[in-house]
Amino acid sequence: MPFHLPRTIQGKFTLYLSTLVIVIMSGLSYWTITREKGLMENAIVREGTAIVESLAISCTNTMLYEDVGLVDESGLLDNYISDLMKRRDIPIRYAMILDPRGEVITHSTTVEIGNLYDDSYTLRALSAKETLLQRPSSSLLDISAPLAISTKRWGTLRIGISLEESRNEITRLIWRYVFYTVGFILIVIAAIGVLFGLITRPLKSLSLEMDLQMLQNDPPAPSETRQDEIGTLQHSFYRMLQGIKADKEERERAQKALFMTEKMVAIGKLTSGLAHEINNPLGGILNCVYHFKKGGQSAQQRREYLDLMEEGVRRIQRRVTNLLEYARNPSLEMSMIDLRSLLERTLALLDYQIRNNRIRVALRIPEGLPPVPMDKDQVGQVLVNLLLNAIQAMPEEGLLGIDARISDGQMVIGISNTGAEIPEENLPKVFDPFFTTKSDGEGTGLGLWLSQRIIEQHGGTIRIANLKNEGVLVTIAVPMRAKGAL
Repeated sequence: MPFHLPRTIQGKFTLYLSTLVIVIMSGLSYWTITREKGLMENAIVREGTAIVESLAISCTNTMLYEDVGLVDESGLLDNYISDLMKRRDIPIRYAMILDPRGEVITHSTTVEIGNLYDDSYTLRALSAKETLLQRPSSSLLDISAPLAISTKRWGTLRIGISLEESRNEITRLIWRYVFYTVGFILIVIAAIGVLFGLITRPLKSLSLEMDLQMLQNDPPAPSETRQDEIGTLQHSFYRMLQGIKADKEERERAQKALFMTEKMVAIGKLTSGLAHEINNPLGGILNCVYHFKKGGQSAQQRREYLDLMEEGVRRIQRRVTNLLEYARNPSLEMSMIDLRSLLERTLALLDYQIRNNRIRVALRIPEGLPPVPMDKDQVGQVLVNLLLNAIQAMPEEGLLGIDARISDGQMVIGISNTGAEIPEENLPKVFDPFFTTKSDGEGTGLGLWLSQRIIEQHGGTIRIANLKNEGVLVTIAVPMRAKGAL
């Protein structure tokens, strides 16, 4: 299975610290074991060398005295070897004395006496001029010393010292250090658990306090003041909350200002069209007033003049009412809105621009669509912005298409036009604030950005795409259930 690092700080700290302890203890144990092993072997070598060299002196003197006839060796060498094998302070495995040819003169094992040794270790021992250390195996140390005076050599003394006991001691030492290391790691882990409990308890309390404060619109100052790093973090968090609150208020003020700026720009565009819508009935009313002043009209003519004047005034009243409703200061007031009526009212508001550009409107809204929860004024502004953009993007006699349908619990509104396509490099930027391709004075670049903000506040989405044939399609999707409703 793949190894995954712990996700918590406590888990990571425990892992890292345990690894560090293992590395340090392993290195320390290796150094200690190596040092102890070296000291043990050096002690054995020193003691073995001292034994061999001291015994070699006795054996040499015995053999010298035998040669000059002062003493009869008659078993002295055997006694030396026998006494040596009886020692318990050093684990001697064998002891022997060889003549210059390698024949065993005396041996700790009697059956070996008289045998002739010609192995490489024996040959090196026979040719050595001083004490020689050899290792026939990992568990055996062979020490030899020449039995000689000047150029006269009577033979060689060899003893074999077992290293099994030292190896067993090293093995026990290794297991002791493994036990100590594992125990120390367990103690460290337990200590980490206790220490982290003490450290993380105030952090968890601070985290809970942060969560509670984030839910409040006006977070109060901290009730308790700590004098450690947690207190510093606590004060930093409250300063951050105050900064966020100030930034939020400033952003809301800026958004309202931008919202009204874009609305005033759109109102300016609408006013130019409404001026014509108001001037025409005003001209008719003035004409009726002029005829009234001349007099001489019949009762029927006066009635016709009054009807024309009333129709003109009502027409002006409708246009001004639509404009005032559009310019109203926005607030998110959700209600169930009939989408068809909202679209028809928006098209009536833009009637002059549509007729002036000789644009054909295809309103494809099926009968029986259920009402949609939305803010009538704000969504109305979105529709005015989008329809104005579509009208301005089309040449004369273009086609403005508006359709609606319900899909996946959302009311989907499509607004298409047969104008020029948006360059592909500009499509990702159309909702950026202040981005516009219009000439100076024709747009602020805030309409689509504000429209996106309004639709997102309703829990919906707005997208713009080029049509395959020609033109642009804007798609709005608004949930059929109010945002936040159960």
